[in-house]
Formats: sequence, structure tokens, C-alpha cells
Amino acid sequence: MVDRIAPLERRIRQFEHYLGLMEHRTLQLAKSDCFLIFSRRLPRGLRARLSADTRIVQFAFLQKEFYLDLPDTTLTPEEARGVVADRPGFAFALADSRRKKGEAERQFDPVQKFYRYDEQRAAAEDAAYIFFEVWRLPVEAWIKVTAATFQGSRRWEQGFSIA
Repeated sequence: MVDRIAPLERRIRQFEHYLGLMEHRTLQLAKSDCFLIFSRRLPRGLRARLSADTRIVQFAFLQKEFYLDLPDTTLTPEEARGVVADRPGFAFALADSRRKKGEAERQFDPVQKFYRYDEQRAAAEDAAYIFFEVWRLPVEAWIKVTAATFQGSRRWEQGFSIA
């Protein structure tokens, strides 16, 4: 357990660093809503079941808050139920009455968690929980990072990987 703490902490700090960059880009540079996606290729056995090639942890950055979004193309129903049951603050999108949901969210984004901008460490820990506990990815595995604005074509770190 001791040998896993240092690499896990390093990974959490990497996630936290990118969340901080996206706050700055959303509020100062782009001055519009942005998103950040951490992704990893799906294991072969799950590709057909989830109708996707990759697993993602997506963060959407708005002017006053940001949220973690786990689409149904990245979580199995069993994983989704486990995350909501085991991790405080996660909720099924339809059950979260704080926001009016659009059709795309009702259909494709079953699990979400909202954060204030001063909660980036907690968001980074939640991303690590998804990758390394729920999906059992090795802590040292490569994770692709993609970031952009929701409007426009400006992109940052397209295709960049962290390990």
C-alpha cells in the first residue's frame, strides 16, 4: 500500500493541475464554457457492450462552477450504480433537479457531480477514483487529455497524454 501512495498522489496532482488550467482558460482566456476530457481506450471486452472505443472522465467548465460528467458510453450500469452509491455527491443526471437537463444529457450523461472552483482537489480525487478504483487502471497508465471550448475551434492539449 505504501508504494502505491506516492504514484497515486502524483496522478491526483496531475488531474488537479489540468483542472486549474481549465478554470483559468474558462474564466480568463476563452471567457466561455469549456470542457476537459481524460480518456483511455476501453478494454476489448467492453467495447461492444458500451458501443464505444474509449472511456472518458469529462469535466464541463462554466462561469460559476464545473462538473464531472460520466456518459453511459463510458460506464456500465453496474459501475454507474456503484459510483452513485459509494461516492458522495455523485448523482444520476435525471435525479439531479438543480439543473434543467437537455435531451443529450438525459440520454447520454447518466452520472454527474458538481463542484465550486475551490474544490479542484476533490474533483481530481474523484477522477482518480474513477480511473484507478472503478476501472482498475494501473496508476502509471497513460491517460489522454483533450480540452476545448464548447463554442469555436480553439483547442488546447489535443492528443496530449499524461502518465
